[in-house]
Amino acid sequence: MVKKKELARKAVRLLLRKLPKDKESLIGTGDFLSLLAELYKRSKEARNFFVAPEVPHDKKVGLLKVLMEKFNVPEQALEVFDYLISINALSLLSEMRRLYNHEVEKIMKMSKGYLYLASPMEDEEVKKIVQKVEEFLKRELEVEVVQDPSLIGGFLFKTSGFVIDTSVKRQLEALSLAGGK
Repeated sequence: MVKKKELARKAVRLLLRKLPKDKESLIGTGDFLSLLAELYKRSKEARNFFVAPEVPHDKKVGLLKVLMEKFNVPEQALEVFDYLISINALSLLSEMRRLYNHEVEKIMKMSKGYLYLASPMEDEEVKKIVQKVEEFLKRELEVEVVQDPSLIGGFLFKTSGFVIDTSVKRQLEALSLAGGK
């Protein structure tokens, strides 16, 4: 396990050395890494495609090239993913995604955040929430807004190391736990 984590760390360091340090390249590569990790984790067909010895290496790399273009991932990153395929180490993608996101946040002094809303909210209200969280964290946030009716009301805000949960759902869960004691 330690060897796998160290290999993932080295792969992320190499990837970051190869990439330009502009926001678009770093974020696009992060999104690509997330897609690839989820695809590898959730799709048996995708996993089999990448690990099958009968599938030519060029075909695997070709698929990566197509996906990389869609996410505007710089071509320099292909060398790292090509190497991971050649040593059959795509199982490291989830750990690499975690490490990559952490490193990019440090480089850019920026975090990716998710704002979960029970129902649509005015843009001004969303901006106020994001602004307050940015002030608190002292870093810029790239925020994705997601509708989640199960929250009932309020909102849930998440980054890789920070959570604010003002949802009615959470408050009801807390009341339920308190009432059960």
